[in-house]
Amino acid sequence: MWKRKTSLLLASTVAFCSLVSICFIYFYYEEEKYLAYLPHSGLSNQRIELANALLLAAILKRTLIIPPAFLGNVMGWMPREQLLDHLGWLTTPKDFETICQPPTPGDLPSYIQRSKCAEYQQFAAIPWTHLHDFSALSPYVRIRFQDTVSLEKLQQDLGITDKDTFIYEDAHLYDWRLYEDIEEAKQILRNGSNYINSFTDRKYYKIFTLEHWKNRPERLLQLGGIFGSTRLNMVKPEHVELQQRIAEALRYRLDTPLGETVKGIVEHLGGKATFMAVHFRVRDVPFRTYAIDNLHAFERNMSIATGIPVPPAPPLNEFGVYTSLPKPPPRPKNTIRIDPPKDLRDVPWSNLCEHVSPNLTEPIDHIGSHAIVYIATDHKDLRGENSRLLEWFDYFPCTLTLNDIPPELLSPLDQMHCMFSPSKPLKSFLIPLVDAMVAAHARRIFTTPRSTFSKYIGELNEAWVLKEQGYTLDSFS
Repeated sequence: MWKRKTSLLLASTVAFCSLVSICFIYFYYEEEKYLAYLPHSGLSNQRIELANALLLAAILKRTLIIPPAFLGNVMGWMPREQLLDHLGWLTTPKDFETICQPPTPGDLPSYIQRSKCAEYQQFAAIPWTHLHDFSALSPYVRIRFQDTVSLEKLQQDLGITDKDTFIYEDAHLYDWRLYEDIEEAKQILRNGSNYINSFTDRKYYKIFTLEHWKNRPERLLQLGGIFGSTRLNMVKPEHVELQQRIAEALRYRLDTPLGETVKGIVEHLGGKATFMAVHFRVRDVPFRTYAIDNLHAFERNMSIATGIPVPPAPPLNEFGVYTSLPKPPPRPKNTIRIDPPKDLRDVPWSNLCEHVSPNLTEPIDHIGSHAIVYIATDHKDLRGENSRLLEWFDYFPCTLTLNDIPPELLSPLDQMHCMFSPSKPLKSFLIPLVDAMVAAHARRIFTTPRSTFSKYIGELNEAWVLKEQGYTLDSFS
């Protein structure tokens, strides 16, 4: 009887696998094995960690333990005990509103609690399922969502002891990389090139192969942070393809209150692909340092796209790199400043500003400075008189930011609340996502160099706009 059921299961699995190009077959016995990790940093970095964890869990045939998605100011990488202390306190159910009252004079514990409460005020959490649809990954990896970030709670829920738990301790953010190609791993070690030049210094990392993790017999494998777009280096076609499937599954959903908000704003702007966009990060180092250089690059690239003449590009050196930064066009002499109206069909806006064609085969090099542009940015007031980026509006006066969007279009966000404090609204935490997702619906988007979040928004634009018409990001490089 058991053999007959097994045969039927295998037959149905093979039938399913014939419909897709790759398939991982799992048998989960009573001794199911698990993989857990510790999230940190901003949401974009958490998404990269999640993608790595999904791939590793699938290959190791372990059920992945997924913590919540954390919004706002989330602590960066820390040693495991510190990170668990912070995340454990924030994700363990408690009456935050009562606990996080102003400190009492003379009561030292109330002041100690104050630092944790400051973290709570700048922090919120939602299930990852509110952002992404994981159903396409169900044939490849098993998932268990775990609200509380606590090793003890996880062990208790899974019925696993310390003896059956392996804990990996990270020494730093880029502690290890995994290489599927063993010869490549050996070559890197021979060359001594197992390091990364971060924004601050050089960090050497350990090199692991899949066998390093496959050989762990413990039921629970607890890793630290696994951030990094180059953390897992796959070469087997089925693993490379699965990596791509995971990336596709981790696109933001549009069938949620968040997506409803985005679609409403896109319609307000004129519809998908009827405007141009920039995703401009300026607040964090190093983006703040290179803000003016990036501004000039955006001015030049948008000018080229809309048909405004630009100065010739500087010569290349022997390495194929520009000998100086390409310059934007000269600042226009006769500038126009116009504030976007609540209804973009009103004059004088509608007389001056033009939508671009959503048909990518139609040229837009006749529109020039009249093109409607949306800038998604972490700059608080791009249009303010003290903004050092104000010159952008001299080139492209028909530019909008989220500050120009009617506030009622953000109302669907009122339906979303923090997992651990239902009275805490999420609107302010979700604004950066809304802003970026709107920009990703543009005909073309220019993104901030060296920003993983900005790169991801460019990939969303490729998925939501370009590929619908047979184009990719490489079509415009």
